[in-house]
Parts: sequence; structure tokens; C-alpha cells
Amino acid sequence: MRTEMTETSQHLEQREMNTNLAYEQLTLRAASLREELHTEIERILNDVIKFKVHVQRSLEDYETWVADEVERECEKGFEGGQ
Repeated sequence: MRTEMTETSQHLEQREMNTNLAYEQLTLRAASLREELHTEIERILNDVIKFKVHVQRSLEDYETWVADEVERECEKGFEGGQ
């Protein structure tokens, strides 16, 4: 009976060590995945910001072009009306 208790105790200790090792591995993998996700999110945010800035510049350029065209048309109208 004592031998059986010792074997059971050793078996439980082995299971505890395996469980602790598995937990540590999961913790490390979770940290690695978290870092990968943060890196990917940062990359996506940078891409979105670059696109937003590009759209804003394009709209500003278009607004300037429209204002120049309107000004030219107005100048033509004044020249033709006089």
C-alpha cells in the first residue's frame, strides 16, 4: 500500500510539473501573439493614417483647382462683359 501511495504521489507530482510547464508555454505563446497583434494593429493604423493624409491632400489640391477655375471663369466674364 505504501508503494502504491508513493507511485500515486510521484504520478501526481509529474502531472503537476507537466501542467506548470504547459501553463508557462501558453503564457509565453499568449505574450508572443499579443506582441504580433499589436505590431499588426500599429501597421494597419499607419496605413490608414497615410491614406487619410493622401485623401486630404487630394481634396485640398482639387479645392485649389476648382477655386482657380472659378476665378478664371469670373475673369473671363468680366472681360467679356465690358
